[in-house]
Order: sequence, then structure tokens, then C-alpha cells
Amino acid sequence: MRLNRLILAPLTAVAALAVASPSLAADFGIAVTDFKFTPKQQKVAVGDKVVWSFDNGGHSATSLPDQPDSWDSKVRDTGATFEKTFTKPGRYQYICTPHESFMKGTLVVGEDAVADTVDNFKTKVSDTKVTVSFKLNEAATATYKLTGAGKRTVKTKRLKSGARSITVKGLKKGSYKGVLTLTDDFDKKAVQKKPFTVR
Repeated sequence: MRLNRLILAPLTAVAALAVASPSLAADFGIAVTDFKFTPKQQKVAVGDKVVWSFDNGGHSATSLPDQPDSWDSKVRDTGATFEKTFTKPGRYQYICTPHESFMKGTLVVGEDAVADTVDNFKTKVSDTKVTVSFKLNEAATATYKLTGAGKRTVKTKRLKSGARSITVKGLKKGSYKGVLTLTDDFDKKAVQKKPFTVR
């Protein structure tokens, strides 16, 4: 009986330590294939490691300027890998340097900082056109939908962060309802609505 107690006590202590210990950093894999990163968007925690596996050669994984941190795998051969541990939270955009116009990826380290509202949203009506201006704290797809005056118009643009605007021309006289929807790379949305009248 006493022997059982001696054995169980250390085991119980080990189990308690296992439960109480913090979660360890994880590794996330990104495949570099013909002209794409898979997955294209990835969210990780601070301290996680990202490993790029080059299933096809002739590509790189290179951060864009003005990111919270920077890296450059250089162009790698087939079968090579490149890894980086992320210690700074934020949103990172990266590219393949030989194919930078279309081969792109996104990493979000830590919590995704997305505004719940659209900053500095304004609507300006002039003759037969309307311009909505606003401020983005990150890149997003902006969709501006107009209904009213017997017409439905939808205009979609991909926009970078900063002060931005969308203009819709050729509107008839009448009352309209404008709805601006901003969608980030992880499908989080911010919506702003404002009616206006073209006289």
C-alpha cells in the first residue's frame, strides 16, 4: 500500500505539470509550387515557425518592404526548404521575386488587427457621380453597392492601406442607398451605409 502511494505521487505530479505547462510553439508548412504558395494566407501565433517547402524550384519567399520583420529565402532549387520563426506580431505580405506580380502570400502573426468600422468615411455627390472616401488600416477588397433610382450598381476594387476612395459615375437623378463593404484577407468585414440624393 505504501509502495503504491510512492509510485502514484510522482506520476500525479508529472500529470499536473503537463496540464499546467503552456502550449508549445507550432510549425506551419507552406508549399511553394508552380506559381503559387499553398496556403496563400496563413495565421500563426507569435513564436511559431513557418517552413516553406519548395516543391518546384526557381521561386523565392521574400517579404515586401515596410513589414514588421523581413526575410528573403533567395531563389531555391526543387526540394529545398526555408524556415523563419516569427517573434513580432503583425500582418506580413510576401512574394516570389521572379514572379512578384502574381505569386503572393500573406501571414498574420498574432491577432488580426481589423477595424470594426470604416475610418473617416465620407460621401460626396457632384452632378451625376458620387465619391466615397475612407481610410484603411490594412489592404482589403472594397465593394460599393448602390440601390435606388431604378438602378443597382456594384463596384469592387482591391485597395492597399491608407486613404482611399471609390467613384461611381453616370447616376440619374433620385435617391440612393450606398453600402460600402470592406473585406480583408481573412474574410473579416467592415460595413458603412449612407443614403444620398442626386439632384
